Amino acid sequence: MPASSASLDEISAESLARFRAGLREVLRTNAFYRERLHDVDGWEEFQRLPFTTKNELMADQAAHPPYGSNLTYPLDHYVRLHQTSGSGGGRPLRWLDTAESWEWWEKLWAEHVYPAAGVTRRDRVLFAFSFGPFIGFWSAFGGAERLGALAMPGGAMNSEQRVRAIVELGATVLCCTPTYALRLAETALGLGIDLASSAVRAVICAGEPGGSIPATRERIEEAFGAHCYDHTGMTELGPTAFGCSAGDGVHLIQTEFIFEIHEGELVATNLGRWGSPLVRYRTGDRVRLATDPCPCGSRFLKLAGGILGRVDDMFTVRGVNLYPSQVEDIVRRYPQVVEFLIEHRVVREMDEVAVLFESELPAPGLAELIQADLREALGVRIECREVSAGSLPRAELKSKRLHRAGSH
Repeated sequence: MPASSASLDEISAESLARFRAGLREVLRTNAFYRERLHDVDGWEEFQRLPFTTKNELMADQAAHPPYGSNLTYPLDHYVRLHQTSGSGGGRPLRWLDTAESWEWWEKLWAEHVYPAAGVTRRDRVLFAFSFGPFIGFWSAFGGAERLGALAMPGGAMNSEQRVRAIVELGATVLCCTPTYALRLAETALGLGIDLASSAVRAVICAGEPGGSIPATRERIEEAFGAHCYDHTGMTELGPTAFGCSAGDGVHLIQTEFIFEIHEGELVATNLGRWGSPLVRYRTGDRVRLATDPCPCGSRFLKLAGGILGRVDDMFTVRGVNLYPSQVEDIVRRYPQVVEFLIEHRVVREMDEVAVLFESELPAPGLAELIQADLREALGVRIECREVSAGSLPRAELKSKRLHRAGSH
């Protein structure tokens, strides 16, 4: 039965059957999970299975280098290697895919992510990523090929070359991080190129929450004259959700994952990656389920506002817990702001937070306006300071918005 016509109860029953079928071989040959898991007859037993955490995976790869013991098959069954960015100073997490699990990745892009953004085989999709181990580029590229669209790699190019490629090649769809979409818009402005008059009609963003942050999404849509779609996924887990025409969140791909929410954190089990599976994986993503049906018509559960923040990106101001995405939604409402950074430090055991930002031109009084808006929206005082143009870091992939400085 097609997912579009199946009820959530039918999807749930099918998911449990697929999990039990895949689990049998995992229990037989996968050293990482063999001692942790057992067969289950129903959902109550499933929910008693232990969580899997990224720290456990990192420790396993350190103990069993280079790939760890979460391998269901001999090494010669795997055809692709990808790895996480290793952001935050940690070692990257390496992940292997079999031919079957890679086909699963591409299928999810071709059958869920792209159709939700209206992408068809008639489109020309440009990927503003470098050629490297980051899985997002490869899965999106392979999904476009599977769909039959013209896939145009943008690796080994600087921002100016990518802007010109968008225009000269007549790209109709752009795939990149939301931060880099705004970086391309900034570059185009300096070149005197109007991206809003280009052929681009859809920008698919991933890697950061920006695609579901209203102010950031609006900035991207205005710059490109196109609709902005969010997408979420993880190197070790798979492509978990897609944005829709409503633009205010993402839909979980419930036919390919078992999703749970525990104390606001998304927990997921993939159902098509049995060579290196993840069972009840704590993603570290803070989420909130939407309560109303989505106007796009999807039956899949929706995460309101997409990924609200990362557990490890939370910071505290005067006892109030905040996430960078909350600050971004305020700062991006000011079109003068080109780039920004949240600086967090501990001074005499007190949290001190400041927002540093660049503007197109010197903007006297802008810092005070942003500071007042942040205080009204978030209920705390956050110092805002304008810094010189070009002084803040630029990112092609994921931008690290929160900088934790040394304590004093």
